Amino acid sequence: MSENTSNYLNSLNESQREAVEIISGATLVLAGAGSGKTRVLTYKLLHLLIKKILKPSQILAVTFTNKAASEMKSRVSKMLNFPIDRMWLGTFHSLSLKILRQHYEKVGLKQNFIIIDTDDQIKLIKKICDQENIDSKDISPKFFASAIDSLKNKGIFFNELKVNKYRNNDEELRKVYKIYQKELVRINCVDFGDLILLCIKLFKDNKEVREYYQNLFNYILVDEYQDINFIQQKWLEYLYQGHKNICCVGDDDQSIYSWRGADVTNLLEFQKNFQSSNIIRLEQNYRSTKNILECASILIDKNKNRYGKKLWSENEEGEKIFINGFWETKEEAIFTTDQIDKLVSNKVQLSEIAILFRVSAHTRSFEERLIAIGLPYRIIGGLRFYERKEIKDVIAYLRLINNISDDLAFERVINIPKRGIGKTTLSKINQIARLNNTSMFEASQNFIGENKTKVNLEINDFINNILKWQKIKKIFDHIELAKVVLEDSNYIQYLENEAKNSKNPENLSRVDNINEFLESLKDFENLEGFLEHVGLVMENMANTDSQTISLMTMHGSKGLEFDYVFLAGWEEGVFPSQRSLDESGTKGLEEERRLAYVALTRARKKIQISYVNQNRYSFASHDFNSPSRFISELPKDAIELNDSKVIMKNDFLNDFIDTENISNEYLTPGRKRILENKKALVDWDFNQDISSERNLNANDRVFHKKFGIGIILNMDTDTANVEFTRHGIRKVYLKFLQFNH
Repeated sequence: MSENTSNYLNSLNESQREAVEIISGATLVLAGAGSGKTRVLTYKLLHLLIKKILKPSQILAVTFTNKAASEMKSRVSKMLNFPIDRMWLGTFHSLSLKILRQHYEKVGLKQNFIIIDTDDQIKLIKKICDQENIDSKDISPKFFASAIDSLKNKGIFFNELKVNKYRNNDEELRKVYKIYQKELVRINCVDFGDLILLCIKLFKDNKEVREYYQNLFNYILVDEYQDINFIQQKWLEYLYQGHKNICCVGDDDQSIYSWRGADVTNLLEFQKNFQSSNIIRLEQNYRSTKNILECASILIDKNKNRYGKKLWSENEEGEKIFINGFWETKEEAIFTTDQIDKLVSNKVQLSEIAILFRVSAHTRSFEERLIAIGLPYRIIGGLRFYERKEIKDVIAYLRLINNISDDLAFERVINIPKRGIGKTTLSKINQIARLNNTSMFEASQNFIGENKTKVNLEINDFINNILKWQKIKKIFDHIELAKVVLEDSNYIQYLENEAKNSKNPENLSRVDNINEFLESLKDFENLEGFLEHVGLVMENMANTDSQTISLMTMHGSKGLEFDYVFLAGWEEGVFPSQRSLDESGTKGLEEERRLAYVALTRARKKIQISYVNQNRYSFASHDFNSPSRFISELPKDAIELNDSKVIMKNDFLNDFIDTENISNEYLTPGRKRILENKKALVDWDFNQDISSERNLNANDRVFHKKFGIGIILNMDTDTANVEFTRHGIRKVYLKFLQFNH
């Protein structure tokens, strides 16, 4: 045993020590951000082993990632100076797999069963769809895979799935799930969702096996408890029933993954689920300044569904949170990167700087600017903007239109969206191109000839579209061309169908990425200039240093920390996400607020928040953004607001804005015009068509470009409260409403 373990408890604060020393019953450790959660988990294991309370094999420790399990095992082994390989330490899935390997025959499996990956799942489901005459274009195999996984996470076997007329494609889903599961058994395979589900079945149907594991695990330790789903909770409850000793560590204020099945209710109902429970709060934060913690604590306190705690720190007071409002996205990116440049000139390491976004598409303007000024960066948990599949697809279409000899672009988009053109067909076209020394585009014209097969007709349609788009290129600008390509190719519909089959926000944001792409085209005079720019950008991307600025979504930032954090895009509708509000109401709003709390608590020293007044996708809408409601919820004495002075209608900002003393540094021509009128955005808009104004009255049926059809409830001088069919009651400007008869 290592010498440094003799006084290990002395390095813990009072709450941490209390959590470590409780060795019986049920304990919930509410670990606030930066409060030493990892230390408590490690020392809890250490304590059980050093005091010889338990043997390694009697402890079950559950983490959410294999990496976390490996790091914890390594740390404890090092401190003890001997291996703890016999300990059951891993993820829910890896531990379930270990159990199933011992009892495979009891759940209908054979020895050496295989775990299939997502690609194999899709292939198997597609095969089933073909056999059952289910059109995979109408109902994607990805939809079935996602739906089946969701059912398994809820503990529902195929033979328990009841008719539900409100469920999408209910009849087809029940049929495919049943056949899919029987096929898995036939080929001796399981998917990822089966690992826990079959463990539950094993425990439920086999008393002897259940009692063996209940007796084996004298103590259960669970990390990231706020992120577990329904079936993981049931798994824990089965194993808990033996010795009834469990310690769960988590933070209800950092539960941000409901889209992948996490249910914070499990944590909130801990005392109901486990007998004689203790709750210990870790509230001392070792990471952030007092000002940052005050902002985070006051913000999260607006949520109702939480246990409640208040972070505090012995760290310095620190700087106020700076909130900067801008007219448009390019200005936001320039200001932010200039601030980063100043930090770098003051010897701040790039690795201590991060920019966090609610929407991954919003990295684009920041990436462009960072490349322009030569600051290296990396995207954590995702791809750089121009490396994203959907962006590369659209660029390939534009490249081919610009140059039909571009074989690489041709091969990329000939079957996107899917047209049934496979590798064999492409190989034949490529062979014709080589024999005749022509491009694949020209070769494809020769390939189809007079033969009118389904594939040939698809290729012919593709060729005709490219030729049509080339004519459009001569008449319209590159922005309109891109819009026509997206519409004629059904690419947006293709993305939307993909999004329906996944709850991952990265997939849901692909249409946002396309919108951002269209916005980026505005910076160039023509298509050739844009394509040249992209080529240079991609070249620059390949030459970045090891020291980089980190760009990531707020979801991707959980568990990380930086000295300096820039939070971009804090606009209503963007953050909180309008999609979350529409789909989940108050529950969605509270999760968005937890996401804001996570974002704020990533910073050690300084935070800067920014928002943009003009709609980020103004090519499609004339609406303007209000600052996020979360800004108004921050304590006024801990923030400093520097606004572009164009949103004086927002009451909560009036306390912060000095409308008489405005720095010329921020006075763009548009702002000067607004200040002269003293009417902010309500009476002025670049795209306003004065001739279209009409007299509107209460109860009129109206149309709005963003929210659709609605009825005017009541009106002010220049705004109206309108009840929209799909978006509820919204306050909008009268000038953006049209009669709808």
